[in-house]
Amino acid sequence: LFDMMEANRTSLGTEATDSYVLKNRKYLECGIPEDKLMFRTVSYGRYLQEPYINPAEHKITMIVNLRDIPLESDLEHEIFHQIVGPRFMQKRQQLKLTSGVFASRIENKRHLVSMLERIVVHTKRLAKEVAENESS
Repeated sequence: LFDMMEANRTSLGTEATDSYVLKNRKYLECGIPEDKLMFRTVSYGRYLQEPYINPAEHKITMIVNLRDIPLESDLEHEIFHQIVGPRFMQKRQQLKLTSGVFASRIENKRHLVSMLERIVVHTKRLAKEVAENESS
């Protein structure tokens, strides 16, 4: 062990000076890394009577930090805040989206990711249109 420390090697077979780099990082179409999305759900257990599950069983909450959302200009930030409204938690600088539309957690998760992508893409599109209108 001490020989490895002196040689600056780790037990993983890497150099101790190598920094950890995430390989094959996946991004959403809007540019947000998938590993920056935080999902939350609640499990209620089974009921003894029909329908046997709580109606909120499939509800999913997604939280994204503002610094992970690729907004470039102040205009984009302003439009983004107007679009999301009270779903943006100012104190924590996080966007909180919730979906319970579908009777499946997977579908609700897809719906949330789709909502986030549409919010970011339309924010950028609107900011571009506003900038073009102001310049002409």
